[in-house]
Amino acid sequence: LVRQSVALATTALLCASLATAARAAYNARPPLAHTGGFDEKTCRECHFDGPTSSPGTVALGGVPERYRRGAVYRLEVVIRDNSAQLGGFQLAARVAAGPHAGTQAGMLCAMDTRVAVAADSTTGVQYASHAGAAPADSLRWQLEWRAPGEDVGSVIFHVAANSANDDGSQLGDVILLASRETRPIETGVRSQESGIRGCQAAGAGGTARAQP
Repeated sequence: LVRQSVALATTALLCASLATAARAAYNARPPLAHTGGFDEKTCRECHFDGPTSSPGTVALGGVPERYRRGAVYRLEVVIRDNSAQLGGFQLAARVAAGPHAGTQAGMLCAMDTRVAVAADSTTGVQYASHAGAAPADSLRWQLEWRAPGEDVGSVIFHVAANSANDDGSQLGDVILLASRETRPIETGVRSQESGIRGCQAAGAGGTARAQP
């Protein structure tokens, strides 16, 4: 009985330590490839026991109905959830269909230090995310997307967001998902590009080195 009690106490302590370490790591930025797109996992892998449905939403603004090759667009990720105490996101832009489906489409760039961009060293896909978990009054992030210069067809954006309760654990958080698709502009159709000429690979917030 004593041995069993010690074993249970040790297990509980280990789980608490792992949860604390995981929360500290993911508070800075989430692991790569957790947008839910192209059979990826989502934030629910690490943030669980929350409601599977919620009145909250995550919105991705700034994606044009049609994009012009090489144009730069300003995107905005917004978590709308009155119950959120803390939040973060992850986003990817990939070729929607065809032989190159799921590969990187264009370039994601951080506009400030609230957003981080890192590329998966295996797939080459970029992931933009929060650089640090944001409080309830700051669940809004902006970044830039430079459209592909070559003809890759339609591009799809997948975004996963965590509307967290900030209770010091990975339990009870709400995971929100969204996607937007844009098609290349046709000849003779007026562009909806933002007119921004930025999107530098090492701008404010930078584009992180590839991660395994």
